[in-house]
Amino acid sequence: MRQKQFYFSALVSLMVMSMTAFQGTAFGQKATFSDCKLKHNVVTDGGKQLQCQYTARFSDMKSHKKIKIVMQVEHPKGKVYKYLNNDGKNVSVTASKEYNNQYDRPILENKRLGIYNSRLHPKPGTNTYYVRLVAYEVKTGKVIGRSGYMSFTNTGKSSDGGKVSNSSASKSGSKSKSKGKWAKISKGNYHVACAENAMVYVGAKNKKMANGTNIELVGKFLEDEQQWYFLPENDYYYICSAVNRNYVLDVKKGVAASGTNIQLYKRNNSEAQRWYLERCNTNPGNPKENHEAFIIRSALNPDLVIEFEGKYGDFGSNIRLGRCSRKLSQMWRLD
Repeated sequence: MRQKQFYFSALVSLMVMSMTAFQGTAFGQKATFSDCKLKHNVVTDGGKQLQCQYTARFSDMKSHKKIKIVMQVEHPKGKVYKYLNNDGKNVSVTASKEYNNQYDRPILENKRLGIYNSRLHPKPGTNTYYVRLVAYEVKTGKVIGRSGYMSFTNTGKSSDGGKVSNSSASKSGSKSKSKGKWAKISKGNYHVACAENAMVYVGAKNKKMANGTNIELVGKFLEDEQQWYFLPENDYYYICSAVNRNYVLDVKKGVAASGTNIQLYKRNNSEAQRWYLERCNTNPGNPKENHEAFIIRSALNPDLVIEFEGKYGDFGSNIRLGRCSRKLSQMWRLD
């Protein structure tokens, strides 16, 4: 009996350890990357570079005083590419930059990291090399986030940066957008009305124009504070307050997950503030009750959409992200 209890206890301990390890790797990412683009033969003062442009967004970073972003070349995928230098040492093909963190929610926008072509040292023949960005906490050396993979192909002994392919740009969610898929509307002011309850609109709590102001359903008073200016850019929109267009609808801390709150935040051009519109119909089976509406999808992950919390769309209902199920709580009329 004691032996059975011992084996059972050991099994439970192993399960707990396994779950802890899994959570640490799968859910510990505190840095997410977006808008990652790889370019070759970028002319700089020191010559030509293989250069990566990116935006990095951090959450829960108060305790991390210094952050390092590393651009690393891998070949094969998963193994950092190295070459022998003149001293006979294996040198990793990387570039890095450190940033001091002074904010609760820092965003590094449109940053660039580059590796000079002379440092690429490609192998003879045609080979594909993979590039990704890794974020580290400088003090501990702990990895706090990774981008998705980009790649370039080099032929022969040329080190001109090769042919670039910008593949997965972010680990935070799949990019299912395609050109021409999303609906277009004229830029301008709209009231975003709830399809479930036409008497309520999307608005800022207490009409407050400030970072972190909660977004919720408000009464139908048709005031400026309940209007939103839809600013188009490419195939997405920034949804700006009509009172102050510097403030926009924003996914809190850039967390692409069902249940994440929607807030008001100063525009910073990050993916957390970009939205796609998809036309839909509220009740196709009943012409009298059918209305044209829109599903508002997040650029972080288009499978996540703006929805209200609860069942009936009452005043004060919270606005958040939810997994798209095409419910009325996820449909919005633009008046």
